[in-house]
Amino acid sequence: MGAREAALIVVVSACAALSALMLAGTFPSRIQAPALVRRAAAWVRDLPALRRARGLERLSRRRASCLAELPVLLDVVTLGLSAGLSFDSSLELYCERYDGELAHAFSEAMLSWRIGASTREGALASLADELGVAALGRFSSVVAEALAFGTPLAEALERQAQVMRDEQRSQIEEEIERVPVKMLIPLGTLIVPAMFLAILGPLLGSSLVAG
Repeated sequence: MGAREAALIVVVSACAALSALMLAGTFPSRIQAPALVRRAAAWVRDLPALRRARGLERLSRRRASCLAELPVLLDVVTLGLSAGLSFDSSLELYCERYDGELAHAFSEAMLSWRIGASTREGALASLADELGVAALGRFSSVVAEALAFGTPLAEALERQAQVMRDEQRSQIEEEIERVPVKMLIPLGTLIVPAMFLAILGPLLGSSLVAG
């Protein structure tokens, strides 16, 4: 469950509890309800677990964005190498033409090895470790080996791009298969209780009036 879903469930539960208190007559004033709901929402946002979940969710979105952009990067670099450009020039061409998470990350990595802060291989490996994307680790290894031993880099990157597209297709199919399982959480926590209240509420009310 992501941070957004967890916060939504907690806030809905808090609102339901406040409504129950108001209906029971134990709540001091209905005017205070919106203020307390806002306080409850702020308290939920400041929970350490939800802060960590939001951080993980941002990192996950960044990883997913970089993974989705990587095949395009491989295609552009491969075309640049096939046209006679160097690896740095091909990579710079991609960073200039595209404005995404991966382009910004590679721009920073290129700057680090151009000013001498790190080697090309070290900067690419650090970038792969920072993002936690295994495909970037394979990319940095292929580039390091090709530049070190003089093997054709364009062919290796073309094969890697095809493998990555096959992996992304498999991941999309797995995500589609997991959608029904994810729907069980909101179904069990929000929809089913509301259905029970809608069905049993009038029956209980009529029985109380009859009694």
